[in-house]
Amino acid sequence: MAKDLKNAISLTAISFLCYFVLSALLAPIGILAPVMAEYFDEPVTNITKNFGWLTTGNLLGALLAVVISSHFPLKTLFAWIYGLIGVLLISVGLVSDLLALGLVLALVGMGCGIGLAAAAILITLRFDAQRKASMLILTDACFSVAGFVIAWTTATLLYFEFGWQSTFQLIGVFALVIAALAITANFGDLSQEKPGAEERKLPWPTSVKLLGAGLFLYTLGQYSAIFWLPIYAEETFALNKLLAGGLVGQFWTGMFAAQIFTSWWVMKIGAGRLVGLAVFTTFAGSVSLWVTPSGSWLPALAALWGFLNFSLLKATLSYATELFPDHPRNLVPMLLLCATGGTAISPLLTSAVVDLFDARGSLIMGSICYALLILCVMLARQTPRAQS
Repeated sequence: MAKDLKNAISLTAISFLCYFVLSALLAPIGILAPVMAEYFDEPVTNITKNFGWLTTGNLLGALLAVVISSHFPLKTLFAWIYGLIGVLLISVGLVSDLLALGLVLALVGMGCGIGLAAAAILITLRFDAQRKASMLILTDACFSVAGFVIAWTTATLLYFEFGWQSTFQLIGVFALVIAALAITANFGDLSQEKPGAEERKLPWPTSVKLLGAGLFLYTLGQYSAIFWLPIYAEETFALNKLLAGGLVGQFWTGMFAAQIFTSWWVMKIGAGRLVGLAVFTTFAGSVSLWVTPSGSWLPALAALWGFLNFSLLKATLSYATELFPDHPRNLVPMLLLCATGGTAISPLLTSAVVDLFDARGSLIMGSICYALLILCVMLARQTPRAQS
């Protein structure tokens, strides 16, 4: 019995840590960029653009996962992919130019894209329908935990002059933990194949397509603000690097608190009403960041903005399945792919905005994305849902 419990904990930890690693790579970009710019003697915008290798690799990995996830055992995927990610990240100190770093980030991002799909499959196979929703929200919570833990850790490491490489090397250790857990865990007869009749090929209703577009806008808006919030705080309000970097941690702390609250609240009001409210509160929270007259307000506003997201991504996924009762099995992965697309283009697109304007311009762009998200959700709510 104790052995079975230990194995169950290991399998659950693998799923959660996959989300932790990706969030840990994305959260500190805005904190690391100025320090890396000095190291490589490049403009900050060039450094942020270079992280496009990571997000594009993640998008390609998500696409590749659709093909390979059913051809390799989960144990093999987790062990080899996260073992490679760990080695690459720990070796990042050997990188001497941006191109080489970009290639490393692309490989790491691709591995994370495949790994997240494998983690979702593992959750799907291990938990019944009633518990899957709770587990999905908990994976979101783990994503947020990584956001504020790694953001604060990065700011502290840089404050004590440990160098930007130390953050990547720390994340590499977490990746190696996943690989070690996969090697030692017993996956039993878990299979990616599901018996049953072939699915009917049903066209996606317009409402679900609108929600897919909304998820793209949501992640693009989120990272438009997160990537550039520390630099905006330094340039506009002269906050020091520790306080400016801590703003990212404040956001993820607020997000984590909201996910714990939302896991209960969504059962009371339903996913549709939650999404209809959250798009407005998320927009309002983002606007507060670039209209505030005082930098001393930013920590509280960043935490409030995180809370006001109300786990919008996973709530939208749940709402989409309600609007499409007989949805195919690939609906949720495809909607997640829409969200990944917004993350993928955010470094390149926001860097171009900052080149044209400034860091505040990227924050404003994030609010514009949220305004368009509101439009998508309102149109989806007015569109007749698909019939069973």
